[in-house]
Amino acid sequence: MTRRVDLDFQPVRRPHWSGWLLLLISLAAATRLMLEFRDLQADTARAEGRSARLESRLSDGAPADSRGARDYAARVAQARGIAKQLTLPWGDLFDAVETAATTKVALVALQPDAEQEVVRITAETRNLDDALAFVRRLQETRRLSGVYLASHQVQAQDPQHPVRFVVMAGFGGGERS
Repeated sequence: MTRRVDLDFQPVRRPHWSGWLLLLISLAAATRLMLEFRDLQADTARAEGRSARLESRLSDGAPADSRGARDYAARVAQARGIAKQLTLPWGDLFDAVETAATTKVALVALQPDAEQEVVRITAETRNLDDALAFVRRLQETRRLSGVYLASHQVQAQDPQHPVRFVVMAGFGGGERS
């Protein structure tokens, strides 16, 4: 009579108490974040409703009932401006400049204007031909529109006399001139 032997070389792992504790803490944190998110959504909806009411009162020509309403409307407008600045297409702007840049061009400043959807690029080169070549390469990128040389000036105070130039371009959807 032979007896069958069951060999199991894989140890049975029982859940460790620390894993369960970590799971419970994670669930509690997720629940708390979900509740905070819901409260913030409600606060945002109330603030947007209040803002819409104030804006309609101000646009209808009705006198504001207090200086607080005007201050609130100004803060809302300022917050919208900041939000627009934060959502600028920085990646596209940097990619366009990097694509057009060479070692002959030194970038000095990149100044986007979110309201008008234009960017002002200030750079320096040794001569005007290099500046014009840079502008042509920017015009060839698909990320910018209406690219043009806005100004250029030879830096007489610098012994090497570099050319500092400004290029304007649109980064929104439509053509700029």
